[in-house]
Amino acid sequence: MLELRRITDHKRFIPQIDGLRFVAISSVVFVHIYDSLQRGAIPPPFSMDGDIAKRGVELFFVISGFILGVPFASRYLLKTPKVNLKQYYLRRLTRLEPPYFISLLVCVLAQYITAHRSFNDMPPYLAASFFYLHNLIFGAFVGAVNPVAWSLEIEIQFYLLVPVLALLFSIADTRLRRALLLLGMFSAGILTRPLYRDLHLRASILYYIAFFLAGFLLCDLYLTRKEWTRSYVWDAMALPAWPLVWYLGRNSGHLVLPFVIVLLYLAAFRGKLCSAIFSNRVITNIGGMCYSIYLFHALVVYAVKHQTWQLHIGQNFWAFLALQTVLITAWVLLFCGSFFLLIERPCMDRDWPKKFWRAVQAQVANEESRISEEVPTGLEISEISKSPKAS
Repeated sequence: MLELRRITDHKRFIPQIDGLRFVAISSVVFVHIYDSLQRGAIPPPFSMDGDIAKRGVELFFVISGFILGVPFASRYLLKTPKVNLKQYYLRRLTRLEPPYFISLLVCVLAQYITAHRSFNDMPPYLAASFFYLHNLIFGAFVGAVNPVAWSLEIEIQFYLLVPVLALLFSIADTRLRRALLLLGMFSAGILTRPLYRDLHLRASILYYIAFFLAGFLLCDLYLTRKEWTRSYVWDAMALPAWPLVWYLGRNSGHLVLPFVIVLLYLAAFRGKLCSAIFSNRVITNIGGMCYSIYLFHALVVYAVKHQTWQLHIGQNFWAFLALQTVLITAWVLLFCGSFFLLIERPCMDRDWPKKFWRAVQAQVANEESRISEEVPTGLEISEISKSPKAS
């Protein structure tokens, strides 16, 4: 049986986090399916608001704040060993870069074939994306080779800043530490709103810092918990709060949403129903593939939509959307799941570069041995020259 779960330390595997990743990636994929049907057999009744479309990404940012905050917060709050920064950055490099670089090259080829975009036009944008500088140089989407990669550049900025931002956890007074995190979230929600007017800054960590701080707050609450008793009360709070994620507008969402997400993520841990749902193996397996799905889903969505857009039952758009969602999602899971198993999951093994290098060396040694066996030695050449056939 195929093992679909992410490769991770069993002690650090938190199923609810992969369950929450499922919600985030589902939001992202659904938004692109809906958008692709703007030119379908039955046009949608309204266009998707661009800010609502980013809500899945904002859910991801809070998860990143939590996951990357854990080792640094543990150092201060639980007195675990100090984080080795060299290993920390090397791990990010070997874990994330191979799938990312492959996706960029695939997108270049796809744009050349389907959109007839010239190879001569793409090198500046490709180079900027390789170094996670596309947002800062060109803006999020202008000339982008892989348009969905804009959020990954913000993630990289956060990766670089985590060791500094995590100094907040060095504050021993729990109330003061959490008060500063709450104040930081609130202040960032207000002070960074004007950045939206700038094409480059609205696609930077400066604009989204409140969501990463929300992840830090969740990390603080999680690591210092004594015993979390699961209760239906948390489920009751989460039920009306989840729709707010996609209901709040740009300005209100930018200020309020980080706090709402913290509540929802706490409910995923502390609610009886929520915890069971977000720990479901099917959901966590798909959530664990979110990086592969994120990198390639847009390509698959639009490729499949071009083949299925005329398939519909009646003239009801919502029935059309449901049918297309089922058809397209099946192909997204098939393609992205295959990429996950073949490329991304092996890269989750922290020792894969060493294993890969050893395999290459072994292959080279075997090839050299085979060649040496096929090439005659000096003695064999001498014997051949003395043979009757040689004369």
